Amino acid sequence: MALPLSIIPTFAVMYFFGFTLNIITLLALSVVVGILVDDAIVEIENIVRHLRMGKPPLEAAREAAGEIGNAVIATSLTLAAVFVPVAFMPGIAGKFFREFGWTAATAVLFSLLVARLLTPMMAAYLLKPHGEEKPESRLMTWYLGWVDAALRHRGRTLWVATGLFVASLALVPFIPATFIPQSDLGRSNLNLELPPGTRLQETVAVAEHARALLKDIPELKQVYTAVGSVLDLGDPGATGVGEPRKATLVLDWGTTDTRERDQRVLEREARKRLADLPGVRVSYVSSEPGNLLQLVLSGDDPQRLQDASTALERDLRGIQGLGSVTSTASLLRPEIQIVPNAARAADLGVATADIAEAARIATAGDYEQRLAKLNLPDRQVPIRVGFAEATLANPGLISQLRVPGRYGPVPLAAVADIRQGSGPSQISRYQRQRNVTLTAELNGRPLGDVMTEVQALPSVKQLPPGVTFLNTGDAEVFVELFIGFMLAMAAGLICIYMVLLLLFNHALMPITILAAVPLCAGGAFGALLITQNMLSLPALIGLLMLIGIATKNSILLVDYAVMAEDEHGMSQHDALIDACRKRAQPIIMTTLAMGAGMMPIALGFAGDSSFRAPMAIAVIGGLITSTLLSLIVIPAAFTVVDDLGNWLSRKFHRRPAHPVA
Repeated sequence: MALPLSIIPTFAVMYFFGFTLNIITLLALSVVVGILVDDAIVEIENIVRHLRMGKPPLEAAREAAGEIGNAVIATSLTLAAVFVPVAFMPGIAGKFFREFGWTAATAVLFSLLVARLLTPMMAAYLLKPHGEEKPESRLMTWYLGWVDAALRHRGRTLWVATGLFVASLALVPFIPATFIPQSDLGRSNLNLELPPGTRLQETVAVAEHARALLKDIPELKQVYTAVGSVLDLGDPGATGVGEPRKATLVLDWGTTDTRERDQRVLEREARKRLADLPGVRVSYVSSEPGNLLQLVLSGDDPQRLQDASTALERDLRGIQGLGSVTSTASLLRPEIQIVPNAARAADLGVATADIAEAARIATAGDYEQRLAKLNLPDRQVPIRVGFAEATLANPGLISQLRVPGRYGPVPLAAVADIRQGSGPSQISRYQRQRNVTLTAELNGRPLGDVMTEVQALPSVKQLPPGVTFLNTGDAEVFVELFIGFMLAMAAGLICIYMVLLLLFNHALMPITILAAVPLCAGGAFGALLITQNMLSLPALIGLLMLIGIATKNSILLVDYAVMAEDEHGMSQHDALIDACRKRAQPIIMTTLAMGAGMMPIALGFAGDSSFRAPMAIAVIGGLITSTLLSLIVIPAAFTVVDDLGNWLSRKFHRRPAHPVA
């Protein structure tokens, strides 16, 4: 009952926030499935333990709910304290985390309400009285022996735990990093780019030839071709304004269960078949982030910018694994260059504006307001007057244009030099500076590894004066993602500390609980490394989840140990042993529930799981190490922190927080 009663109100909150059922919100709901039943598991397990003491169901439910209430509230609020700050992450990555954070936090809070209000009530009337309490199992005896040894050698235990944490951090350099893991969507957008000045008919012919070269690929279902326009990658049927020299081929590979080869393999084969197309630049336009490397060089000196971009383009082609390195600086088109001669124009009394107007009329045509219009019943169509297209190919005819001067009209050739040349097809600016954009296909390589190699290139280290190097696109978002992740992690830890401080009313006790967080690092990083998954956005979501999940185990242990010391007058050692005896079972049960909830996501039972799987794998790995280690390490950490708190209390003449063992 806990699951549907928590999920259904969450939909109402999602509607209030304006969220849709998309990959992010559905991912949040799927990952909290295991978490939503945790509170109910803890409540029911504690009620069953009281029933085994011979208590009637109503009394057992009342006393067990009161005993476990503080721990259940603490575990749910710590999870919400992690998810809510994540929702405020800035930038593009924050758009992913916002819906995830609010959806997950809402579901967890509704789970808390169900566990505290409905679960004890239903247990009181549905559960039956149990017999006598079962004797301790051999596994429990073995575990308590390990706890006793850890308490007697607490220094050595904490040093071993610290060493394991440092070793887990040493695994990070071996895990490739990227923004979004590549997925197999069964569709590729192949871009054909011909030299500037190419006519539409030539582009159509090349596109048809390319389609004929690809039709023999067995996995290719169909090809949709758009010539003279650029596709909106979110909708293959939509087109936008483009150029006659460009064409886009949408290659439909079908679903993954209908073919044996991966989409990346098929894309490499298609590129190989089109490699011999003369004068055609072949590249794949990704419909999702994480597949392209985009770099920008900016500066005010065009020549230095051109030289720097040429050197960087050459070095990028030397990086292994990159494909289709393109640069906007290399896109030149034929043009007629009319260069005014200032001295002759001054002698003849010809203004520069008159030369520019003559050049405009010769090339673009005259479109002044006073020119004639074509009158139609519902509108007027301006008539543009200009030279015939064939005339523009002859600079000699253009040179005969008459330009008004002080002593009468003079030929354009008398005041300007006219010649054929070439120039950039477009001049773009970034932050009000002239720039050149270089783009490279990653071809499955991790974005983080490629960025590291780019930073080490000689052309990047030795940029000319006045030229700056900028990361844009996915590379910029990639850096922003990890910075935002560190800020979200810090905010989550601070929020968890404040929540635990309010609940336990002890400044040092939350430190004991937070000691479980580093214990999950080894399992998370190790699982990513073993399964060869990258450290990407979904994996970071999993790591953030582990911050809240890892504290659940230590909260259950610490809460009972504090209660045993304060209410039952046990010594520190006996309280911890009793806490481990009574809370180990619910800890393992909740861990198994969360792991079982993540398992379908990790295995990818339905559709393409490339985005979801890294998160689930990181959570499952972190759960394993966090649970196994926290059952041993947290009791040892509790003794150190508790002794420190009692020592500070005596030093400053305050009453100890707990009785001294």
